[in-house]
Parts: sequence; C-alpha cells; structure tokens
Amino acid sequence: MMCSGKVAIVAGAAGKGMGRSIALTLAREGAKVVVNYRTSADSAAAIVAHIERRGGRALAFAADVNDPDQCRALVEAATQTFGQVDICIIGPGAGWHPESIDRLDAAGALDDVQKELAPIYHLMPLVLPGMYERKWGRVIALALTPPYNSPAYAYNVAKAARAAALSIARDAAWSKGVTLNTIGPGPVGEIATLDEAIEQCDHGPAWQQRGTTSPQDVAEGVAFLCSDAGNFISGAVLPYLYRG
Repeated sequence: MMCSGKVAIVAGAAGKGMGRSIALTLAREGAKVVVNYRTSADSAAAIVAHIERRGGRALAFAADVNDPDQCRALVEAATQTFGQVDICIIGPGAGWHPESIDRLDAAGALDDVQKELAPIYHLMPLVLPGMYERKWGRVIALALTPPYNSPAYAYNVAKAARAAALSIARDAAWSKGVTLNTIGPGPVGEIATLDEAIEQCDHGPAWQQRGTTSPQDVAEGVAFLCSDAGNFISGAVLPYLYRG
C-alpha cells in the first residue's frame, strides 16, 4: 500500500465529488484518514464506517476550513487521534461568479479569492512544522487546469491564486522534505452514491466503464503524489482533461 502508516486530512471529503474519492483512496492505500466536512455529518459517518469495516482507521470531523479556529481544531483532532499529520488535501474553494470582467461583481470575485487562499493560509502553518520536523509531508490542493479557461473570470483568477500560493512556497518546503502540488482538473462530475464511489475506488465496473474524468481519476493522482513514486515531484499542476 502506497500510504501505509501515513495520516491524512482530507478537507471537504463528505460530498459526492473529489474529496470523498480521495478519502476512500488514501484509506485504500493504508493511510489513516480524517474525513473533514462542514454540514454533511451522515455522509462523513458513512465514509468512516466503510473505511473501518475494511480494517482502516478514520475520523469524521466537522470544520469550516475558511475559519482559522476551526482549522486549528481540525488539526488538533487529527493529531490527538492519530499522532501527526503527514498529508493535507485542500479541496473546498471558490463559488461560481460567471460575470465577465466588464460586469464583475467585485465583492463576489474577492470572496472567491478569499475562499481559495484561506484554507491554505490557515492550514499550512498548522501542518508544515510537524512535516518539516519529520522531513516528510504532502500538501495537495485542488484547483483548475491551466490556462484557467473556465467561463468564469473570477473563478479562474481565484484558482490561479491557489496554484500560485503552493508553487511559490515550493522551494522552502522542498528544502525540508515536503512536496506541494496542485491537482488541476477540468469539469469533473459527481459520483451519485457512496456505493458507486467505492466501486470506482475498487476499480470495479463503474471505474472500467467511465467515459471521462471522474473523481476517482483525481483520487488516483493524489495517491500517486503521496506515494514514494511522488518523492521528487513538487510545484506541479497535474492536469485532468474532460472528454465530452
């Protein structure tokens, strides 16, 4: 297993998208997983129950990663339960403000940037010191495939800011044995049920029959970057393209 013995926080892991698949996949690869959620308590509990039924260890924890105090509580819970944090996956981010720049809602656009950067700024000072001390760590954020050409100008700018926040910190983290990377998918649909998400994670028929990028494709990329095979990759934006 690629992540045996590691402890991962997956922020935004209880919905139907990439976070859930990442949590399932890191658990499949042997990591102890903190399933972070904001409102989806039942979904988070179901993910934890599945991981534990398969012999893994997981914790569901409610926290809004845009709030510094809740981020601190999240990291403290992970540390108290599992001893440390080795992997931090940052998913939640901007909303959707599709206005062109000539019709920009400035308040909404600035809120997009805030929501992309706040989880990084709140979580990195909490998780990096321990990673630096142990000379090993992974921070991975979900953003957007360059050249950031979704239909929404403000969304593109916010996602570019997130990717830049990690890229600019790459060398300092690299000197301490920690890699910082971004997953940059194009449009990625949801997986309707936990059962189907598990089937894709297990590489069953739902995985074999997919016609375009699914949350599980992204999860496999995260697992690769968290493995020993990703030891020398940092500052990258790993793109996933959509096939319509």
